[in-house]
Amino acid sequence: MKRRQKGFTLIELMIVVAIIGILAAVAIPAYQDYITRAQVAEAVELAGGLRGELAEYGTEKNVWPTALVGLTTSPGVGQLQATLTGKYSNITPSVGGTFPVGEITVVMSTGQAAGQNLVLRTNNGGYSWACGAATVDGVTGSATINAKYLPSSCKP
Repeated sequence: MKRRQKGFTLIELMIVVAIIGILAAVAIPAYQDYITRAQVAEAVELAGGLRGELAEYGTEKNVWPTALVGLTTSPGVGQLQATLTGKYSNITPSVGGTFPVGEITVVMSTGQAAGQNLVLRTNNGGYSWACGAATVDGVTGSATINAKYLPSSCKP
């Protein structure tokens, strides 16, 4: 009589472990890139919330605010109150340039893009803003963040 084999052989188990290892080697870096793209998207949204307020302020006063202050601080003369800090990024508390040309700088605070920045620029008083390497209405934003992490709205 033949005896039936029960269980797996060592070779079969090693093949399964090798397949899992190969899948993990591909999946983990892809997941880390996905996480970084989500963190950079938060920075774009944080700055995006400020674009309309800056455009309105600039149009009314024909000058950019002298400083941006956080929500816990009362704004002084020439200052604009805004959300400046996100979970992964911080907005520089000033608007660069002379109205109608201006820029907002967002610095990444954590993750793979930590210490790198994203700059949104306008040349028409905030009517339109260019983000990252994108060109909008003749102005191009800038970023030290790797282009693969930028949202599609910030790519050329």
